[in-house]
Amino acid sequence: MRKVLKISLCVAIVFLLVIPQLAVAEDPVKIGVLVPLTGIVAQGGLEMKYGIEMAAAEKGTVLGRPIELLVEDTQVKPPIAVTKAEKLVYKDDCKALIGVFSSGVGLAISKNIDKLNVPFLSTHVMTTKFYSLHPLVFRSGQLANDQTAVGNVKGIIARPDLKDRNYYVIVHDYSWGHDAGERFIALAKENGIKIYNEDYDKAPIKTKDWSSYISKIKASGVDGIYMAFITNVIPVFAKQAADFGLQAQGIKLVSAAAPGPLELEAGGEACYGIFGASDWSWDVNNPISDKWELDFFEKYKTIPSDAAVHSYVGAMNLFNAIEKAGNTDAKAIADALRGISYDGPYGTVRISAKDNCMRNDAVLTETMAAPDNPFGAKVYMKVLETFKAEELGPPE
Repeated sequence: MRKVLKISLCVAIVFLLVIPQLAVAEDPVKIGVLVPLTGIVAQGGLEMKYGIEMAAAEKGTVLGRPIELLVEDTQVKPPIAVTKAEKLVYKDDCKALIGVFSSGVGLAISKNIDKLNVPFLSTHVMTTKFYSLHPLVFRSGQLANDQTAVGNVKGIIARPDLKDRNYYVIVHDYSWGHDAGERFIALAKENGIKIYNEDYDKAPIKTKDWSSYISKIKASGVDGIYMAFITNVIPVFAKQAADFGLQAQGIKLVSAAAPGPLELEAGGEACYGIFGASDWSWDVNNPISDKWELDFFEKYKTIPSDAAVHSYVGAMNLFNAIEKAGNTDAKAIADALRGISYDGPYGTVRISAKDNCMRNDAVLTETMAAPDNPFGAKVYMKVLETFKAEELGPPE
């Protein structure tokens, strides 16, 4: 009997020692996802969410633990986004934050990062202020404004149909738009590209009727427009410009951001002929991109978008960094993010150890009628040229 009791006691002790460890090992690593799910860019926010979800499903686990995504709607409002970030960190115990569509929101969260004390990786903030902003703040996703400007200026210079034009610059009136406009104007002037309005027009984000701006552009006599608009607004502007006959009279449109695929579909033929430098479109042809596109369409039954692919790549860099860090300590994850890279749909995306922002190849595209494709898309961004990461900079 005593022998049985001893054995039972030993088993009980082992059970008590082992089970808590197993429970700890199975606790999820919580990641806070900050995306706009209501408001003007809700579709883009949904696509960002899809991309991060795809990455989490593909990665499966980090540190031998499941990944748990906790999603909050920023509404593209900085104060709300900061409150949501605090909730994710303080209440939900998230070990990192990812996402954010708007530069204004990204800068607001970054301003509070010392209090939050977790790594924050943006997949979409394009402002150049993100370079070396804070040891815990990173960018891995969309091109920054200076990189986009380089790509667009290179594209304009290289194409006879874009080169010798006088460009009217119009932007959304907030931090990203201003930065995008100023970066393009400065670089364009350095390269002999004519700019009609160096003080550029600033349109409120809520603008829906563009007729007054388009009338002003038409009266100016320019033959080119450089626009820095939120992605879903680009086709709206293009459609109204077409109604006023701008494209018919030969005016070319160059964009600082890539239009969303569903919005392009809604814009139809009016959206033909929009040029722009960006990381990716589904016309990028390589085995990884081709597979990713089909996987995305199979899962979500919608046209693969750049918002989704940026978020997917950024999330993969974050998950791999947590794995590399070996724990969920904020400094350890940040140290692991510096210099990390991921080979994804648009090639190698590396987060520079110099300034915490990514370097990767990009493409110049033109929107036009889509060829037959598995997604049912009628309009697409055709790849015209590829730029190497070293061309886009900034230097390291």
